[in-house]
Amino acid sequence: MSGNDVRETAQQGQRFAERHEGTVKRLGRAGVAAEGVVYLLVAWLALQVALGGSGGSADSSGALGRVAAQPFGKVLLALLALGFLAMVAWQVLAAVAAEKTSQRVKAVAKALVAAALGVSSARFLLGGGSSAGQQQQGLTQRVLEAPGGPVLVVLAGLVVVGIGVALVVRGVQKKFEDKVEGSLSPALTALGVAGWVARGVAFAVLGALVVASSRGDTAKSRGLDAAFREIASQPFGTVLLVLVALGLAAYGVFQLLTARRRRRA
Repeated sequence: MSGNDVRETAQQGQRFAERHEGTVKRLGRAGVAAEGVVYLLVAWLALQVALGGSGGSADSSGALGRVAAQPFGKVLLALLALGFLAMVAWQVLAAVAAEKTSQRVKAVAKALVAAALGVSSARFLLGGGSSAGQQQQGLTQRVLEAPGGPVLVVLAGLVVVGIGVALVVRGVQKKFEDKVEGSLSPALTALGVAGWVARGVAFAVLGALVVASSRGDTAKSRGLDAAFREIASQPFGTVLLVLVALGLAAYGVFQLLTARRRRRA
């Protein structure tokens, strides 16, 4: 395929994205709401860890497992899977239509996260769900066994720490406001600040644990579940984890209340 053919194909994709962006965006907002539901459940599991009452996995897989165990759980899982599928379509079109490389990268990253949550929802719906923490631990172990593996694990952990710091900064500076059409009430703004800061803290701890796992203790790389338990184990950790859980719940509520007005995921 020549360079002209590639450019023409890209232009056609961009025109398609522009024509259908409105429709896909409206469908994709269901994915924002689905993410809100998952974060509310994760917040509840984190709160149980803080209070010493959780024996399950306090992450997205644990949240979806709780949904699957409830009456009408399969119906809700099906709705969540469809919502995340719509989110993937929205972000793919956003990536195609983006003018800047940074915007494209963000859209692709969000599409991958939504796809992972959608696949997890579908697996639990079909009775084949598994712990995300165990999968991440297994992946870390395989990377450590590869040439230069420890260095790669450290780099991955530092990237996650960077994401966590960026989320905190975004929350404090209220940069999330540009995601929503129209203005936000003081209450919604407060939910957004608390939500982004809490997510940032959780991701920063998660990244630090991934870095620590480069020494061979892969149990530290078990995702948010490990991060929550690490927070709880610190002095005053129970209070801090309760605050993080409340912040994650605030993020979930923010996603649900602003889903229908979202211009960006």
